[in-house]
Amino acid sequence: MNKKIYFNNKFIEFGSSQSQSSQNQTIKIYDKENKQTLKIIIDDFLDQNDFNSVQIFNYSFKEVFDFFKESFSYIEAAGGFIERDKHYLFIHRLGKWDLPKGKLEKKETIENAAIRECEEECAVKNLKIVKQLASTFHIYPYKTGYALKQTYWFYMQTNYAKKLKPQTEENIDEVKWFSENEVKQIAFNDTYLTIKDVILEALDPVNTEK
Repeated sequence: MNKKIYFNNKFIEFGSSQSQSSQNQTIKIYDKENKQTLKIIIDDFLDQNDFNSVQIFNYSFKEVFDFFKESFSYIEAAGGFIERDKHYLFIHRLGKWDLPKGKLEKKETIENAAIRECEEECAVKNLKIVKQLASTFHIYPYKTGYALKQTYWFYMQTNYAKKLKPQTEENIDEVKWFSENEVKQIAFNDTYLTIKDVILEALDPVNTEK
C-alpha cells in the first residue's frame, strides 16, 4: 500500500526513521510520543499557507486514513496504466499529463470501474488487467470541506491500434502513446505527485511482469 497521503504539492509520509524525501520536499517531523496530537498535525497539514510536507512516527497509515475517512467525504476512483507494445497511454487534462481514471459507480467493482473509465476517457478497447498497483490517496477541497480520494490503479495491456479520442467533456484535450523514455522525460516532469508514484511503480523492472 502507498504510504503517502497528498494535498496539493505536499504529503504526509509514514516512517520508522527520519529520512530525506525523494521528492526534495521540506519535511516537518512529528512524533506521537512527544509532539502534538493527530488533530493538530492534520490542521497544520491542511493549512493552505503552509507548504511543508509532513513525516510522522508512531502513527500507522490505517490510523490516519481512518481519521480522514471519518472527518471528510470519502471517494473511491479507479484507473489504468495502459501498455501496448512497450508504449504507455497518457491523457492531457487541465494542462497536465495524467492517467485515465474516474469515480466508481454504485455497486461497481474496482476492476470494472478502471476499465470503463479508460474506455470512456480514451476510446481505447480490448483492455486486459495484468495486475493491481498500489492505490494513491489525495485530499482536495470539496463542497464546504474536504474529500479524501482513494484511487485504485491497474497495470493493463491492450492490442488496440486504432485512433484514440479524448473525452473532451472531461477536459481531456489529448490522448497519446509514449515510449518509456518519453514517459520519463515528458509525462513524469509535467504531472501530479500521485501519478509520479504510479509511473515509478509501473515501470520498476523489479515489479513489471511481461
